[in-house]
Amino acid sequence: MDSALDRTLTRAGTNRLDAALAVVLVLAGLAQTLVSPITDGALGIVYVLGSLLPLAWRRTRPVESALASSAFWLIPLDGYPLFGFVAVILQFYALGCYASPRWAVVLTAAWASAASVVGTLLGPEPPVSSVGGVLAVVAPVLVGQVVARLRDQNARLARLTDELRDERRRAEESAVGAERARIAQELHDVVGHEVTLIAIQAEAAQAALRLDPSRAAAPVETIRQTAHRTLTEIRGVLGVLSPDGDAGHEDIRELSRRAAAAGIAHTLTVVGEPWNDQSPATAAVERVVRECLTNAGRHAAGNEAALTVTWTGDEVTVESANAAAAPTDPLPGRGLTGMRHRAELLGGSFEARVRDGRFVVRVVVPDGAR
Repeated sequence: MDSALDRTLTRAGTNRLDAALAVVLVLAGLAQTLVSPITDGALGIVYVLGSLLPLAWRRTRPVESALASSAFWLIPLDGYPLFGFVAVILQFYALGCYASPRWAVVLTAAWASAASVVGTLLGPEPPVSSVGGVLAVVAPVLVGQVVARLRDQNARLARLTDELRDERRRAEESAVGAERARIAQELHDVVGHEVTLIAIQAEAAQAALRLDPSRAAAPVETIRQTAHRTLTEIRGVLGVLSPDGDAGHEDIRELSRRAAAAGIAHTLTVVGEPWNDQSPATAAVERVVRECLTNAGRHAAGNEAALTVTWTGDEVTVESANAAAAPTDPLPGRGLTGMRHRAELLGGSFEARVRDGRFVVRVVVPDGAR
C-alpha cells in the first residue's frame, strides 16, 4: 500500500510539473505572437495553444499528447515559436521514454516526422530544413527508448535484489532451523542415554535400600558420576553454538562399558578397523550406538541386546537387535527419527523393523560421509 501511495504522489507531482511547464511555454509563445506574429490572424494563437498545451500530458499520455501536438504543425507559419524546439524535444523524449507498446511509439514518431516535413515545406524555410525537423522528432525518441530500457533494467535488478534478499533470509532461517534441530538431536542423544542410566541405577538403589541399605552406595555413586558426566556432555553440545565449537565424540567401547556398568544387558561386537577421525560418520556411529543402548535399557530391560558395528573401506554398518517390541520414544521425533535423519543426511540408509521376534535397527553410512 505504501508503494502504491508513493506512486500516486509521484504521478501527481509529475502532472503538476508538466502542467506548469506547458503554461510557461504557452505564455512565452503567446507573448511572441503578440510581439512578432508567426502567422496571419488567430492561427498563431491556435498553433501555440495546440502545439504546446499537450506538454501537460507528455508523461501520463505520451502518445495522445504527441499526436495532438504534431497535428498543429500542419498550419503554415511565417516563423516559429521561440521555445518550439525545446517543446518538441521534451514531447518526443517523453514519447520514447514512457509510451508503450513499441509499435505505437513507431507510428506516432512516423506521423510526427511526416507532419514536420509537410509543415516545413509549407513554411518559409528551405526544403532541406525538413531534415532537421525529422531529427528533432527521431533523436529524442531514440534517447527516450534508451533511457526506458535502462530504467526497466534497473527495475528488474531491483526486483532481483529483493528476491535475492528474500531468498537469503529464507536460507538463513532454514539454516537456523536446521542448527536448532541438530542441537536438539544432540541434547536428546546425550540426555536420553544418561538419564536412562540414572533411572536404572536409581531403581537399583531403591531396591538396595529396601533389602540392604549398605548396598545402595554403589548405585548412588554411579548416579552421581553419571549426573556429572551428563552436565559435562551437555556443555560440550552447547559448545557448538560458538563459532569454533565442537561437541566432540565418545568411543563406542566406553559407551558400552558404562552402559553395562549401569545394568543394560548387551553385547557389542566391532568388526573391522574403525575410521580414525572425527568425521560426521564417526559421530553418527557414536550417536546411533548411544541411542540403541538407551532404547535397550528403556524398552528391553532384562533382555540382552546385541549390537554389531562393522567397518569396511566403503561403509560402516550399525545393527542392533533385542527381544522387546518396537520402542515408543517419549520424545517424539527424536529417537528413531533422529537416527534416520543422521543416516540420510550423510547419504546412508536406516531400517527399523521386527524380524524373527526381535526388534532390529540397521543403519548404514557410506565412506563418502568421511
